[in-house]
Amino acid sequence: MNTPTHRHRTTIRVVFALFTIAQLTATHWPGLSIQSKVFSRIDLIIHASVFFVWTVLFYNARVYNARIVGLGDRSQTPCFKRRIIWTIVVGMLFAIFDETTQPLFNRVADPLDAMADTLGVLLAAASIALCAKRRRA
Repeated sequence: MNTPTHRHRTTIRVVFALFTIAQLTATHWPGLSIQSKVFSRIDLIIHASVFFVWTVLFYNARVYNARIVGLGDRSQTPCFKRRIIWTIVVGMLFAIFDETTQPLFNRVADPLDAMADTLGVLLAAASIALCAKRRRA
């Protein structure tokens, strides 16, 4: 029987899938815009925040196959550095996919949005690394 190694892994995976669907819906919805009187580009903060959460969920869901990404076989614990690098690479690729497919839905692919997405991925990876370092100490 294929059981998750972590008792909450299935829940995390479901939340990750639902979050990804909601994120793609929001970023591809035609004509959706967010306005703020305080900050002219509030959408950049939202992009970074959403990709921060997406990256943390992706990391914790462990949706990748350890053999495919070179993390060792299933009986071994994957190297933390490789997991974090893989998380960053997938997060950035997902950000690029998200931005480049928006014109298909009458949206604008904004390079600043892509940079904010990347910032969110990198901040999440740094936070994960910091938490792991504190846990080990």
